Amino acid sequence: MKLTKAEAWIISYLKGKDYVSPSVIGKTHSQAFGFSETHHSSWASPICLRLVKKGLLLRNDKGHYKLNEI
Repeated sequence: MKLTKAEAWIISYLKGKDYVSPSVIGKTHSQAFGFSETHHSSWASPICLRLVKKGLLLRNDKGHYKLNEI
């Protein structure tokens, strides 16, 4: 399965972590790549939802994500 660069970055970031909010994922990405601080959950949420549909992430009832380690 081919992943976008953003999808691959999120999967790499979530390795070894428990559930993480999309806001934290987005803020960490913005700090890593020098984007503005407004680059947060609005960036990460749709990408994470795609990864859930692909079966690569799990989403809990709070809307936080972690790797689906199958």
